[in-house]
Amino acid sequence: MEPTEGLGRTHAADGDPLVSPAAILEALPDAVVAIGRDERIVFVNALAEALFGYRREELLGAPVQTLWPERLRERYVDNMRLYFATEHPLRFSTEVWGLRRDGSEFAGEMSWGVVGTAEGPLLLAIGRDVTRQRVAQERVRALAEMGEHALAGADPAVLATDAVALIRRTLPVAGAEVRLASGVALASDGAVGEAPLRLVIVTGTEILITPDRTLTDEEMTILRAVANILATAIERLRDEDRMRHDALHDPLTGLANRTLLYDRLGHALAHAERDPGDTGVLFVDLDNFKRVNDVYGHGAGDELLAALGGRLEGAVRPADTVARFGGDEFVVVCEHTDRAGALALADRLESAIAVPVAVAGVEHTLSASIGIALGQGDAEELIREADAAVYRAKAAGGARVAVGF
Repeated sequence: MEPTEGLGRTHAADGDPLVSPAAILEALPDAVVAIGRDERIVFVNALAEALFGYRREELLGAPVQTLWPERLRERYVDNMRLYFATEHPLRFSTEVWGLRRDGSEFAGEMSWGVVGTAEGPLLLAIGRDVTRQRVAQERVRALAEMGEHALAGADPAVLATDAVALIRRTLPVAGAEVRLASGVALASDGAVGEAPLRLVIVTGTEILITPDRTLTDEEMTILRAVANILATAIERLRDEDRMRHDALHDPLTGLANRTLLYDRLGHALAHAERDPGDTGVLFVDLDNFKRVNDVYGHGAGDELLAALGGRLEGAVRPADTVARFGGDEFVVVCEHTDRAGALALADRLESAIAVPVAVAGVEHTLSASIGIALGQGDAEELIREADAAVYRAKAAGGARVAVGF
């Protein structure tokens, strides 16, 4: 059968010509390919030419396998032969993959059916390229999944990796990156170049991309949706970090609170078991601080305590912990030390406290009594020993250091 031979003109009973089947297929709003039993193409319409990138004369008489990706040809050929061999013609819709002349693949939504003609059965494939729709659906699914993960508490670094993968997979970009304010890339794929398109996620954190072309409004909407999801995750993480910090720190001074103090002290004592050495606990009690509150008010007292908190941290080693124990009492945990080291630290603390502090135009000069306990035992026991030592220091007149027994 010659190409298009089975799709010629038909005539009415009175002999008047009717519109040819080929003309009808040409007018359809979808691509049409007709295949003979010999598995060669006998008809294509203009939309099929445009879809596959071939001229009509190049396709007519060519094996239909030309239009299928090599990885799928065997399966598609088996199906085609089954259609022709079935007694009752099959007609149904399915998703298939097509191969353009330039080697690119596309997802097609096709209706297949075997039709009888005077010259024999033909397999008609009528469909359209749905690649964009599939990509859009994939974007929606991926965005929904990212949103669920963000709400469930996923790590922003994991979400950033997913976001970059989604952008690279579904948008025309040569590179994508999620960059923190520090300049560190949280996730990246490809090169973003020297002048990338930037989209702010939260202050200091951005999505950077290098588009292959100007992005459409729809594509920009996808980017903004990704940014919003990442913003939600980052803000949630910051809120959680803030809550964890608040749960372990004194709100006035920013120093460790009792909970964090006992945790750090426990770690220090556990380390002392592995690496023998004493852990020092210094109990710092400001002298006559009640007078500040009584004379100048609790607002002034709070300012003094906040200022002293910073000074105390500046007087200790980086590995030491300074905690506000309550009121005008502070505790310092000094890991792996001895009597001389603890006394030297107490002297630095006394010197830091003695520097005058100006609050509301009034200069305050303070002192403190400090009790020291050294050992490798129980945390509560060390705190009690240091508290007892500071009581002795106060009883002796204050502004001095006492070491526990």
